[in-house]
Amino acid sequence: MNHILFYAINHAYNYKTNKSIYNILIGKKSHQTFFDASSQQLLSLYHSLPNLKYPTFERFILQMDDFESKFTIKTNSRYTYDSLIQTFSCIQLLIQTLSHTRKQSFKFIPAVQNTFIQQKVKQLYSHIKTNHLEEDLIKEIYLLFETIQKKHNTNYLHYYLQGYDEPMYTRQQISLIEEMKQSELFEIEMVQLIDLIEEIEHELRYPILSQTLILPPLLNQTYLSYQKLRSGMTMKEIAERQNVKINTVEDHVLEIFIKGYQKDYSTYIEETRLKQFVSYYNNHKGLRLREYKNKFEDLTYFQIKLVIVGIERGDLNARG
Repeated sequence: MNHILFYAINHAYNYKTNKSIYNILIGKKSHQTFFDASSQQLLSLYHSLPNLKYPTFERFILQMDDFESKFTIKTNSRYTYDSLIQTFSCIQLLIQTLSHTRKQSFKFIPAVQNTFIQQKVKQLYSHIKTNHLEEDLIKEIYLLFETIQKKHNTNYLHYYLQGYDEPMYTRQQISLIEEMKQSELFEIEMVQLIDLIEEIEHELRYPILSQTLILPPLLNQTYLSYQKLRSGMTMKEIAERQNVKINTVEDHVLEIFIKGYQKDYSTYIEETRLKQFVSYYNNHKGLRLREYKNKFEDLTYFQIKLVIVGIERGDLNARG
C-alpha cells in the first residue's frame, strides 16, 4: 500500500489537495475525482484502496520522507483498478472454462461469481467453440503469461489461475511461497495487471483475449446521457430532457471520454483549435485550468478539460 501512496502523492499536481488524492485512491464517485485521476495519469489507482482511512493517509504523508521505495508503481491512463481486476477475472474464468471442457467436465463452480463476467465469458467461449479457436486461445494465453514473465523475471498472476483439478492460490498462500508481505505482493500484482491489460490491447496479437477487456462502468445518470448521445441527441437537448443544467451533461460527457466509451474529440471542439491547445499543453503541463482558460479564452472549461483527458489517455498526440 505504501508504494501506491508514495506514487500518488508524488505524481499529483502541486496545487491538488491531499483530499483530492485520497478521493482517487478510495474511488469517490464524483466527476471531479474522475477528472483528477485522468488528468494526472492516476486512473488505474482509482478505487485501488477502498478501505484506506484518511488518518492513515495523513499519517503516511507526515512520515513520507522516511519511506524507502523498493520499486516503482506503474499506472495506466485508460483503465481504473476495477477494470484491471474485472478483465483479469474474465481471463481467469475463460481459462477455467477451457480447462474443464477439454476434460469433458461441464459442471464446475466458476472461479468468478460476477454475473456480468460470467455472461461475457459464456458468449466469448461460445464463439471460440463455434469457430474451433481453442488452440488459438491456448497460444494467446501462453504468449501473454510468457511476456509478463520476461518483463519481470517472475509472474505472480499465474497463481490465481484455476483449471481442472488445479485450484488457485490465495494471496496469503502466495506471500508465504514467495516470502514477501501481502501488501507488497498486492502492489506488484497491480503492476503486472497493467502489463497484462496493455498487452492484450494489441488486437492483432490477441484477437481473442483482447475481447476480455472491460471498460470502467459509467455512473447511472451518465449512462442515460450516453444512450441519448448515441441516439443523436445534443447535450442541450439531453439537459432539457433530463431537466438538468448543461454543466451536468458536460460532466457526463467527460466521464464517457475518460472511461473510453467515446474518442471523437472533434465532435466537441473545432479541429484547428484542438491542435493548438494540444501543442500548447505539451509544453505547459500541470497548470491550473484558469491558466489554460486565460490563454484560450474562446474555449470553454468543458472543452479544455476534454482535450486534457484526450491527451492524458493517449488518444491525442501531445506527450513528448
